[in-house]
Amino acid sequence: MFFRIQQHFPLLFFLLVVFMLTVDSAYGERAKRPMKIHQHSDLGLEIWTEYAPRWITEKHMRGKKPVFVTQTSPNVYPPAAMTVVSFPGMSVAPEEFKEVAVTAIKTGAQNYKVPEAVISELNLTSATYGDLGGFETQFQGIALGEEVDVKIFVGQKTGKFPVMVQIYTLKDKLPHIKEQIRRSWNNISYLH
Repeated sequence: MFFRIQQHFPLLFFLLVVFMLTVDSAYGERAKRPMKIHQHSDLGLEIWTEYAPRWITEKHMRGKKPVFVTQTSPNVYPPAAMTVVSFPGMSVAPEEFKEVAVTAIKTGAQNYKVPEAVISELNLTSATYGDLGGFETQFQGIALGEEVDVKIFVGQKTGKFPVMVQIYTLKDKLPHIKEQIRRSWNNISYLH
């Protein structure tokens, strides 16, 4: 038996090297995935979204506040939608930031018709995406009459204004879009 393994060792070694290069190449491709870069001076942000397949993007006004909205194209499963809101001109001291984040996240949960008892029990965790440090949580709610999974993050870079990012998808499908979240949220940055 040993003789047979020794006899095929060069082939086994070659196959192992090819496998390792293939695995390394696959992980290298992850970083090279094409993204669409949006720069919005009124939001003061650069936001990245999926390029292939391209997410549909637009900007809405909520009162005088611009809101960046993006969603998957109709042929993508699971469907997902994301919003980004910024607060240029607002300055939050680091020691006050958690209270601001908690208030924003709880208000966001109310928008998804989450019961007050559930909102009061939401578990916020520290999170960092690119230059933004803050707090996030996830929960189930209702959007457009459907049960959805929601993830909300509120963060800021020291000396900059707060940013709130929300994403939702079908119930129990949030793990399916974790890479889209990682690629987009880690690349949200301030324009100035």
